[in-house]
Amino acid sequence: MYYIVMEKTLKNHFVLFLFSASAFTVLIIAAYISIAMTQLVDFMKSNIEARLIVTSQYAANIVSPEELAQLSIPEDMKKPLYSEIKDRLIAFSNESDILFVYFMRIEEDGLVQFIIDNDLTEKSVSLTSPLIPMEEAPEEALRGKAAMSDIGIYSVGYDGILSAFAPVFDGSGRVVALAGVDITDEQIIFIRNQLNTLAVVLITSMIIVIVSGYFGFSLYKKEANQSLLASSAKSTFLASMSHEIRTPMNAIIGLTSIARSTADVGRKNYCLGRISEASAYLLGLINDILDMSKIEAGKLEISPIEFDFEKMIRKTVNVINFRMVEKKHVFTMQIDANIPKSLIGDDMRISQVITNLLSNAVKFTPDNGSIKLAANLVNEEVDVCTLQVEVYDSGIGISDEQRARLFTSFGQANESITRKFGGTGLGLAISKRIVEMMNGRIWVESTLGRGSMFAFTIVLKLAPVADHAEEDQAPRERKENFDGFRLLLVEDVELNREIVQSLLEPTMLEIRCAENGEEAVRMFKESPGEYDVIFMDIQMPVMDGYEATHAIRSLDGPEARDIPIIAMTANVFKEDIQRCLESGMNGHLGKPLDIGEVLDRLHGLLSDKRSRKES
Repeated sequence: MYYIVMEKTLKNHFVLFLFSASAFTVLIIAAYISIAMTQLVDFMKSNIEARLIVTSQYAANIVSPEELAQLSIPEDMKKPLYSEIKDRLIAFSNESDILFVYFMRIEEDGLVQFIIDNDLTEKSVSLTSPLIPMEEAPEEALRGKAAMSDIGIYSVGYDGILSAFAPVFDGSGRVVALAGVDITDEQIIFIRNQLNTLAVVLITSMIIVIVSGYFGFSLYKKEANQSLLASSAKSTFLASMSHEIRTPMNAIIGLTSIARSTADVGRKNYCLGRISEASAYLLGLINDILDMSKIEAGKLEISPIEFDFEKMIRKTVNVINFRMVEKKHVFTMQIDANIPKSLIGDDMRISQVITNLLSNAVKFTPDNGSIKLAANLVNEEVDVCTLQVEVYDSGIGISDEQRARLFTSFGQANESITRKFGGTGLGLAISKRIVEMMNGRIWVESTLGRGSMFAFTIVLKLAPVADHAEEDQAPRERKENFDGFRLLLVEDVELNREIVQSLLEPTMLEIRCAENGEEAVRMFKESPGEYDVIFMDIQMPVMDGYEATHAIRSLDGPEARDIPIIAMTANVFKEDIQRCLESGMNGHLGKPLDIGEVLDRLHGLLSDKRSRKES
């Protein structure tokens, strides 16, 4: 017995040692990738700087010193030579793909005088422009060597513009003028921010995987009677997780190398787009791991609220429907008319379970297959009811042997499924726990090669009976007239702006758009009395929805205090809604938008305004 105990102890310590070594190796890999990403940004920045300096040197040869000498006072701008040089600069900027190209004369009193540029707008510089201090030009250029400004060092009024300057020499070799060329720093800043974000996501995902692994190992030691099974589960999980992480990591590493080796901006942007997709997958993986960690620690909570069951189902289907369209699936949905309209439960967690089942159905059903979602009322008592939701598919099916492993933590039906279809097997384990917390159960019926049926039951409370007669008689397609009112729509995604504008077009509501919070604050500050309501997105560049709301509420005048501000965001958890209200907003609309809910909210807000105007 002593030797058996010693053998188990040694095995446990050996497994712990191997896992620790693997964890350390993974962290080293993550650190290496982060360094490689930083080097890529520096490499691209150096390439852009070198190109800009060479471009400035070419620009310095466009105009001779003798020609510049003929342009000294504002009256010289009427000479044909001035227009000819302007045309040269415009042609050069188009050929070189730069923003601005210009010439500046070095005056005797330590100032620089702009002579001419390629700009055709009102901001164009010329011989009528005021003189600027010579220190605005790089000292290297004044000494006769082409040089450029660095990121973050900009000319007054030209933030975000990178400039390079090349000297123009007279016959005696003296620097008499400077040729300047400008480009925006948006590309460098965007790439740097993207890669920094990816590095953080990568390292975070590694840490979470390692912590989860250690947590799994501690459970393995406590469950002595299931030690072999737990060891096998961890091995399977780590193998699956290794595959799931290596796949996007391989994409990130490979695309980083491609982006580093090409000078084609379009090719680099393509690589960044694919890297962004890989990082989004890693974030989804982290969310599953966090949910699983909460379940294992007994900290997963249910937050019941009153909700419309059918509306929740339809929202869930809308989110995943595009994937069915991509695979040309025939999808049908059947909702029992006897299911009470209003129930009390955690609609977000119920939606999560349905999403998991539908996602699996889509994943394991070949193109042109069929998927069906059915929801039925099983039993109704005084204050509770039991519902059953079923998801059918015509996919690959599951054998009796495989079914026993489906709902276990970190497991799929078998390893070949993981290799072929991907995934970590966390979704069904999470769904099982959620259903059990709602006093229900989840199961599967399937025949290998002939499709599957996943089903679960949940017990929900009945909401207090309300008079819905007027609501039930209302037509599905409502006609609202908000003519004479104006909405400020604050949304950074163009497609989302188009969706809102299209949905509200029949209402005659005038809509003006801002692409970020800072622009919204400026528009409202300039015309505070023009807007009747604001729809505010939360996650936006420059200034997010919380900051924008606070800035608007801080403005002087009753309009800033009284304007209704409604959050319009995909952040739909209870704590997200509470934060919106605490930031000064008046309400919340979740994405994807429910047009009925949007119209209800606008009707309530604008009807009151119309009544006050008429009175």
